[in-house]
Amino acid sequence: MAGNTRGKLKEHLEGIHRNSEWVVEHCEQCIILIAGDNPKVTEAFVSIAQAQKQLDELVLGIYSTI
Repeated sequence: MAGNTRGKLKEHLEGIHRNSEWVVEHCEQCIILIAGDNPKVTEAFVSIAQAQKQLDELVLGIYSTI
């Protein structure tokens, strides 16, 4: 892989990682706003946050192998 391509990929992976933290933060804020009023919506936000954390783990794994 060309050095320039490798660097660009790492930049994009870093961006995904930074945005991942914000997605989880926004999900947590939504859960607080819902405050148990709608268990299905709360469960949906918990699932989104968990999926985002798994995605972030994959991104970090790819980053470490490049």
